[in-house]
Amino acid sequence: MPEFDVVIRGGTVVDGTGIPRFRGDLAIKDGRVAMISGRINAGGAKELDASGCIVAPGAVDLHTHYDAQLNWDPYASLSGQFGVTSLTVGQCGFGFAPTRPEDRDLNMRMMNRIEAIPLESMRQGMRWDWETFPEYMDSLDKQGLGVNVGCLVPFSPLRGYVLGMIPARERTSVTEGELNQMKQILHEAMQAGAFGLSADKNLEDRPEDGSWLPSHVASREEFLALSQVLSQFGVGHLGWTIGISDDQAGQRDMLAEMVRMSGRPLHVALGNDPDSYTWLDSMRAEGLPIVSQELAVPLISEFKLSEYNLFDYMPTWVQPLVGTKEERIAKLSEDGIRVGMKRDVIERPHPRTDWKQVQVVEVVHERNLKYEGLSIADIAEAEGKDGLDVFLDLALDEDLETEFAHPAGATALDQMGRVISSEYAHISVSDGGAHTRFLVNSIWPVYFLGHWIREENLMSLEQAHQKMSAFPAWFSDMKNRGTLRVGDFADIMIYNMDELGLLYDKPQFATDFPGGEKRLVQMPTGIRYILVNGTVTFQENECTGALPGKLLRSYDQIG
Repeated sequence: MPEFDVVIRGGTVVDGTGIPRFRGDLAIKDGRVAMISGRINAGGAKELDASGCIVAPGAVDLHTHYDAQLNWDPYASLSGQFGVTSLTVGQCGFGFAPTRPEDRDLNMRMMNRIEAIPLESMRQGMRWDWETFPEYMDSLDKQGLGVNVGCLVPFSPLRGYVLGMIPARERTSVTEGELNQMKQILHEAMQAGAFGLSADKNLEDRPEDGSWLPSHVASREEFLALSQVLSQFGVGHLGWTIGISDDQAGQRDMLAEMVRMSGRPLHVALGNDPDSYTWLDSMRAEGLPIVSQELAVPLISEFKLSEYNLFDYMPTWVQPLVGTKEERIAKLSEDGIRVGMKRDVIERPHPRTDWKQVQVVEVVHERNLKYEGLSIADIAEAEGKDGLDVFLDLALDEDLETEFAHPAGATALDQMGRVISSEYAHISVSDGGAHTRFLVNSIWPVYFLGHWIREENLMSLEQAHQKMSAFPAWFSDMKNRGTLRVGDFADIMIYNMDELGLLYDKPQFATDFPGGEKRLVQMPTGIRYILVNGTVTFQENECTGALPGKLLRSYDQIG
């Protein structure tokens, strides 16, 4: 009888701790690393040949929106195929628990607007066999998982559960009794194994009617009170998205106080204020455990105005782009509507409305073929028109079905390299499960290793795996994950560095979501195996059908 369940032979082990790589074998027993040696004589029930490959800990993703998708896709694809073995859901203060039955559809429509998760897929694919947050965790636990999942408590549904979802978007304060109820819900969630609390004040995130989120209007008192709840547990963290905001300095001050009161780490999407990184340096000098969330992939979003939502940070753009396609066409055609929209473009500059960077990808009508491949600025110059007029005239001429492309983020590639190499930054940010029709960031583990490490030599391979696995696992209190030492859970990616890349030149559409809804997909090259808790989940992009993932509970991470 074989001594081990799995033996991985002949690979180069990069164990995630930062120590130099070495050639060796790795054995797995009962889902954990049982032995690492230059040579293991004992056999395994399954033997994997890692010759010419790197054997490294699976990536840990701390910013995803798979809250809905996990109901029908236990592998959290595309993340599960690109090397992610553990992740957290509930980021940005969005999620589906706690949710009262009467608010389910409203909550799904909110997630459809903000995170662009297909509404029909949610309506068909979500089990809704829960109401409270502990019940949601239990639902994930019993369904079977292909990755390890930890859950943060999202602020907006929490506030909505106490006040009702519509009042929660409107009221700027709560009563003492309501605040105590909010604190009790968070307390019960942490007792059930939640990994902390998340919230969002990003102006580009609006619910389906274009109004405010509960987290937009909530008082400072609420966030500080919930931070005190976290201080009782000694595990978990705070996740926050500042994003595009009119009060970034005020948010930063409050976040620092939340960290002091909770005693827990914070990871934050800082936004575009240049003072943010100065603030981060000062907070680290004070000794506060605050790190920034940084994208490692330059994102290009391809979209149609018939359904796009990422212009919601501009106040005059919100209502014209709310509603059905027909409603959008009517509002965008109103006299005078463009005056305010042009003013927003000037007052709120962003690469998304830098007409030199906005391109026409595909048109509907033959008469407009001459525009394909051109930037809006090119067309505006040739026709003597304003950029916004060119953009909207073309879209309206084609019933908003023209396909455009623009940068989704505000970080240039050279700046991105500097930022992600910071010791105070983590790159475990896929936004996986969100914006599925517009962009794909779940490729980040492969892109980071292939582009930034192999091609740009941004840091050593040892440092890279420490940043993408050990660091986020430590930060989020995922015990015995993110490294490959004896006793650690055997979450592993095995890949050929020279072959690491992307199968398609650009993401392709698939119709594999419930209801036949489409989403963009990509496939990696060079990944031989992905193992979760010692079991192979993917081999050369083929899913094995195994479900070895675990619903992680924070109380198991103590001691």
